[in-house]
Amino acid sequence: MIRTLIAAASCLMVLPAFATEHGRYVYADFEVSVAHIDLETCPEGLAQGDVICRVTMHDDALHVYVFEAEGERPFISVHSYYEEDFELILQD
Repeated sequence: MIRTLIAAASCLMVLPAFATEHGRYVYADFEVSVAHIDLETCPEGLAQGDVICRVTMHDDALHVYVFEAEGERPFISVHSYYEEDFELILQD
């Protein structure tokens, strides 16, 4: 999955924000504050259960954010992939 991300991901430059005034980082906070691309499915082996994944790019790395798919959708984890870990492919 990571190897087939479209080149549009290269336009995303963000600094992740993990703290909120409620002390819990949820998808609603991420959605409005971080430029990202929604992934149709999470990369294989990255997460288990009912989750959603979003991808950003910062400092020459792709960062895949994992959130629970139900309720407030709390943040679960972030996984970083550097140049040697992926290949961006242009699609027509």
